[in-house]
Amino acid sequence: MHFGTGAALGALRGVWAATGIRGAYATAWHTVIRLGFDQTVENATGVGAPPTSWPLREQAVDVAHKAVYAAITGAVSERAVAPSLRPSRGRTSH
Repeated sequence: MHFGTGAALGALRGVWAATGIRGAYATAWHTVIRLGFDQTVENATGVGAPPTSWPLREQAVDVAHKAVYAAITGAVSERAVAPSLRPSRGRTSH
């Protein structure tokens, strides 16, 4: 599950990099999306417990792991993918 969700959400970050969604803002949102996605899948499949039942230290470790993943994935995708899909509305005339 971890490799599959990592690959799927890593691809999402690549799409964001291509559309110009980059930097710390994107990393923060990617962390939140990764946390939410993982918890949804784990609880839907019955392999995880709700985070509210976890000790605070385990919650902190989970958030830290997801933040590191988001930061590294962001750094790699922003370096590998040029922001080529920027909107041009209002920049050119007919």
